[in-house]
Amino acid sequence: MSITGLWKITDMNAMDKSFKQTWRTVEDVLADESIHPMQKIMAQGMYLFREDGKCLQLMLKEIVGGDGESYDDKYVIGQTSDWKEEGGKLFVAAVEDGENDWQEIVPDSDSFIIFNMFKIAKV
Repeated sequence: MSITGLWKITDMNAMDKSFKQTWRTVEDVLADESIHPMQKIMAQGMYLFREDGKCLQLMLKEIVGGDGESYDDKYVIGQTSDWKEEGGKLFVAAVEDGENDWQEIVPDSDSFIIFNMFKIAKV
């Protein structure tokens, strides 16, 4: 399955206020008052994997306000990172202190797990 294209978050490895981390659907995360509001914001984001090796994290404008570079009428670009395919595996970069920290994008049925935090499905 190709990673290029637009992907929505379907599940999140969310942490409740007692610091218990479990996989939850986005709907469950949004409805649970024990989940930190920042995690709820993150759960509503999307990822765009471009053919040029760039990955855009997209955040809803209505939630984050005018902060960030506009992507379209609905989304702003929260962060831009790199992605690559190497040795038959996919990787996405988490930027740490200006350096790329490559993390594997793990296939999961008809979706992928990125940053061990989000399950994403193609839009």
